[in-house]
Amino acid sequence: MLKNLGYLFLFILFIVGCSSNPLDVDVSEVSVDLNFHRFDQKLTQANSIEALKEANQEMYEIGGELYEFYTIEMLLSGSPKDDSIAYYLDAFVKDSMMQIVQENINAKFGDFETYESDISNAFKHLKYHIPHAMLPTDIITYNSTFANGVISSPTQIGIGLEMYLGPENDIISRLPYPEYFKLQMDEQYLLTDIAQSWLTNNVIEDQSGDSFLSHLLYYGKVIYVMEAMMPDLPKHKLLKYSELQYEWAEVSEYDIWQFIVEQEWIYSKDIKLMIRYFKDAPTTVGLDGSPARIGQYLGYKIISAYMQKNEDVSVVDLIAEKNESKILKSYKPKKD
Repeated sequence: MLKNLGYLFLFILFIVGCSSNPLDVDVSEVSVDLNFHRFDQKLTQANSIEALKEANQEMYEIGGELYEFYTIEMLLSGSPKDDSIAYYLDAFVKDSMMQIVQENINAKFGDFETYESDISNAFKHLKYHIPHAMLPTDIITYNSTFANGVISSPTQIGIGLEMYLGPENDIISRLPYPEYFKLQMDEQYLLTDIAQSWLTNNVIEDQSGDSFLSHLLYYGKVIYVMEAMMPDLPKHKLLKYSELQYEWAEVSEYDIWQFIVEQEWIYSKDIKLMIRYFKDAPTTVGLDGSPARIGQYLGYKIISAYMQKNEDVSVVDLIAEKNESKILKSYKPKKD
């Protein structure tokens, strides 16, 4: 009887070990120093030219080049160092449409603490997996006037909160953007955009090269590290897919890969092919019913297969690995 119980205990341990997620790690002892700044609220709370001058100076001291990019490129108000900047900022905060936008931002993101916690947790995971990785010091939110979602500098992340009001929002629904783009203007993809922006600008060197395979592996690495940062995030959100889109990709994976192999595209350097399979669009051209960026999905599956079959490979090792054939040989999608 005791012998049988021992076998049962070992079997349970085996099942638990097989089902555990190697990316779901304990980061309770990892610390990151992130400072969050609500520039959108600071601007609208300044109720005089003098108050705007003070707010501008404070935001410039915090935001530096990022804030300068904001006032020059997004607000079209000139440099924060210009004597007239407060008057341009005054016109911006008094614009009736921008006031409505800010009201919508406040309604959806008035309490940002949950997002702050999730963002901090993501960067704790990044530090755990890549101890030497660059980390941001400041997370800055603003109303970008629908110019940018998330942008990253070497030390800061800027977030245009109005870009995440949701496709059902009355303002978003009226924008002259393609429908597929508006569907991505949703707060459920905010963390995804933050992680991707930071990784592609400051952590993972662009290894996309000029071949189809190099694009697959580069995007696959990025999305896999995003998963390492947010192991509890549903996989479809890593791709900015709906659940149905992700299910379509899962069901169609084998057939798509066989099609690519038959077309001899794996080592192709056709730029049009890269655009079709890796860039945003309503769909992946040539694949009926598909979501866009199916190449990014395939790249993620290739990298996931490689990491599953090489449990001793760390995230740091993965990023450094440049032997494309070594990674690719682990990938063998199964036919349902």
